[in-house]
Amino acid sequence: MIFYSLRFAVFMAVIFLIYWNIPHKYRWALILAANICFYACYDVRYLIVMALSMVISYFTAIYVEDRPLSKKRRGLFVMGLILTMSFLFVFKYLNFTFYGIRKLLSFVSIPVTEKTLDLIMPIGISFFTFEMAGYLIDVYRGKTKAVRHFGKYAVFTSFFPNISSGPIERAEHFLPQLETEKAFDPETAVYGSRLLLFGLLKKIIFADMMVKYVDAVFDHVPERTGICFAWATLLYTFQIYFDFSGYSDMAVGISKLLGFDLFTNFKSPYLSGSVKEFWSRWHISLSTWFRDYVYIPLGGNRCSKLKRDRNLLLTFLASGLWHGASFTFILWGGIHGICQIIENRITEAVNARRSKVSDTGKGAKEGKTEKKAVRILRTVLTFLIVSYAWLFFRANSISEAIFATRNMFTDLSIRNAMSYMKMSDRSVIKTTFAMVFILVYDFFALKKDPLREMDRLKMPIRWLIYVAAGVLVTAFAAHGGQTQEFIYFKF
Repeated sequence: MIFYSLRFAVFMAVIFLIYWNIPHKYRWALILAANICFYACYDVRYLIVMALSMVISYFTAIYVEDRPLSKKRRGLFVMGLILTMSFLFVFKYLNFTFYGIRKLLSFVSIPVTEKTLDLIMPIGISFFTFEMAGYLIDVYRGKTKAVRHFGKYAVFTSFFPNISSGPIERAEHFLPQLETEKAFDPETAVYGSRLLLFGLLKKIIFADMMVKYVDAVFDHVPERTGICFAWATLLYTFQIYFDFSGYSDMAVGISKLLGFDLFTNFKSPYLSGSVKEFWSRWHISLSTWFRDYVYIPLGGNRCSKLKRDRNLLLTFLASGLWHGASFTFILWGGIHGICQIIENRITEAVNARRSKVSDTGKGAKEGKTEKKAVRILRTVLTFLIVSYAWLFFRANSISEAIFATRNMFTDLSIRNAMSYMKMSDRSVIKTTFAMVFILVYDFFALKKDPLREMDRLKMPIRWLIYVAAGVLVTAFAAHGGQTQEFIYFKF
């Protein structure tokens, strides 16, 4: 069941009406039933995997909390964590592991039979597994109390708005909201509806519009050449942003309709002035998860510079692997890790140099102008680095990504590129408008939330915007069945 389907619209309307018209003590049960129904619509068999993960993490957390002085506590915690994560490994990484072993054995001339398991990865397994793992670790650290009500724990780990593609929630943030009795707030519901509508616009109108042009290049890499690779990479840079941030907007909006607040997952990421800043604005719930549960336990930055660099690289390699069982994702993560290491070294060198240089006597206005120019230059450079890294993320193999890189500027003909990408002049205008639109929107969003600022508009103007957006979404969704699955469903 996807957010932009008629079935979901009916489903959500029913849940919304019942939820706000029953006593608070029964609401958790309604949400749990909705979670089960929503997830079962993908495949009933997925429920078994999720339920087993829930049971293991639920009882492990209780045991860990009840035995703070037990010698077996750490061992049982590790076992529970491994068992909880094992489903993710089996469904997502087992075949990749077999592939790696075969490659290693063939490298030393040991013949091995090629075998794979025909497994269908459950939707959202990377997301709900990380929620459960984070919860277990927090209970073990004493940061969060173990949940004693299995039903409410199940609501947290299977919450239908974010089960498919996040944001990755934390127990300490979500569970108190489940306990707090809430009254219907029209302003929150209106804002949630705006987020839902804006997310639909991003996904159906902008993201799905770019898919066919990107696929025309990346699904036929050996047959293409020239600037079409750069162009397709640029379009994919925005396609994945529209797609993923669109889902997050919808998830947060739907949650607000039920009185829940989910983590904000995006904050104008393509206006970042460094790769480090980019990761504080892109997929925030995942980047903070890796920070808290991987980077800091490895030692973080409270160690030598060399070890800090190692910790960064390992964290981003793990982040790349989380996205998919492929060397392209691992290399993508490695690029981001290496760039952050270089940034840290450059920043340290610049700061050291500044501390040794006396005041140059520049006026405040001149210094401010220089800072703005430097910021713009850094933002452009960061955008180019991030965009290039997306090429490896989207490519079907590392060899194809390298081929695209080598041939990116062998043919600078725009018309040839348009022919390869099956783009018309009109499609060029539409995609350019989409990219400029989101950059302008994000620029203003740095200071104020444009969706909240809509309250300043007169009611007729607001409703005109709602109706126009609704008509556009409906028209595009119905046009030739072009609506695509969310990119992050496969992760």
